Amino acid sequence: MQQGARRKLATVTEDRTSSIDGSAAIADSLIGKVRSWAELRDDIRVLVLVGSHARGAARADSDIDFVLTCSNPLQYLNNASWLSMFGEIMSFSFEDWGKVQSVRVFYRNGPEVEFGITGVDWAAVPVDDGTASVLRTGSSVLFDGDGQIEAALRVVHGAA
Repeated sequence: MQQGARRKLATVTEDRTSSIDGSAAIADSLIGKVRSWAELRDDIRVLVLVGSHARGAARADSDIDFVLTCSNPLQYLNNASWLSMFGEIMSFSFEDWGKVQSVRVFYRNGPEVEFGITGVDWAAVPVDDGTASVLRTGSSVLFDGDGQIEAALRVVHGAA
């Protein structure tokens, strides 16, 4: 694949929990918004949906978890204005997971969202134990700008 080219991967289509309040439709809409936004950003190389939504096991009260690998993670951690692109923010906080720094956001009339933000080395082969654990326990690649996450998944799932 050419440098700078963007590769879209399959849209998440698992049947997530349907509920009277439409939480699955709201989650799908937000996932689509984040994906569309990230695909337009040259500095974001990978977007992975992780956790219960990626496993197709989300409940009405499940949060939505993303991992974004990017060339300059600090631009997303030092300026949180980009978070408002996905809805009206009620509150947000930062969490330190070592290699991944997370921004946990509570949107009005929407789900809780955790944006795990990390450098492009998060999915580098050899894959570290933390990355492998996240990828093993439920991940759905929304796009992979340079094939790096696909290589990491092959290693994690023993197909390398």
